[in-house]
Amino acid sequence: MKNPLFPLVLVVIGLAVASVAAQDITGGGSVVRDITGGAALVFRTPQNPTVHASGGGQAAGGGRIKGRTTPRHSVRQQDSIIAKANAARSAPLPRYDEAERQYQLAAQIAPDDARAFAGLGNVYVDQGKFAEAVKAYQQAIKVKPDYSSAYLPLAFSLARLNRYPESIEVYQQTLKFDPNSPDVYNNLSFAYNHSDRYREAVDASEKAIKLLGETGEAYKLGFQERNEIRSYAYKNLGNAYSGLKRYDEAANALKKAAEIQPKNASAHFNLGLTLYTAGRYSEAIESYKEVIKLRPQLAQAYFNLALTYHAIDDKPAALAQYETLKGIDAEMAKQLYDAIK
Repeated sequence: MKNPLFPLVLVVIGLAVASVAAQDITGGGSVVRDITGGAALVFRTPQNPTVHASGGGQAAGGGRIKGRTTPRHSVRQQDSIIAKANAARSAPLPRYDEAERQYQLAAQIAPDDARAFAGLGNVYVDQGKFAEAVKAYQQAIKVKPDYSSAYLPLAFSLARLNRYPESIEVYQQTLKFDPNSPDVYNNLSFAYNHSDRYREAVDASEKAIKLLGETGEAYKLGFQERNEIRSYAYKNLGNAYSGLKRYDEAANALKKAAEIQPKNASAHFNLGLTLYTAGRYSEAIESYKEVIKLRPQLAQAYFNLALTYHAIDDKPAALAQYETLKGIDAEMAKQLYDAIK
């Protein structure tokens, strides 16, 4: 058996994988600083704010700032503007600049209506402008604290900015509006993991899994399939157990994630890292081989597979991974060679 420092090397590399935003091993978004190499956030595209041009009263979805009233003609005009903004955002080729201008105009006409700010946040989320989205959603909630549609995308945007404590707080507030949402519990687990709050992450993942159920009756199907969310929940559960150094339980959860979605490369990658850390090298090798089948250009999988071969004194197999890695990522291949030579 090789020097016990090598498991530490692999874990460090696993963290490095997570900080390379350009590497996507989840099939649904870039990896962002996950403790074991894969992101597992649920995301559902926010719906456009509703428009109910009733000809009088307060605009649907609006909220009043104390001491301010909105004239009827402004409400009707605002509804028309929001409808135009919605149409621009939802066009087959979205016209985000136009949508942004229209939502901003609606906010100027009726600054006590949360819809314009929430719609603006949606436009920013669509474009990955999460800092701008946070400000827009926060304004929507300031105007109308019970504007529930703003909470979920706000929490997601905060998580994408690595502002995990704030994200946790908003997800917890979201549960007041939807206390049985597996999406929220899954994303809470993700944020807890990134805040080193692993016991709470375990609880949140288990709650998501329970709500999803074996039949799916408790789960309202959305843009992502139920099994995809189940796989995410088990992956977050495995990450949490890894954080607690309960590696056998972590491996069982990650195996379940991979079983539910066999093509989920990050579940296999996470499993390989967990098995390596537990000293279960032969199983780790099989997991990394599966990752390579699914993502043959993922440099980090070759790197970790080579280190695993090195841990069992199989230098020829380790060098074979090095030779392949040279054609994918020369700099990483050099790091690998220095580790196994």
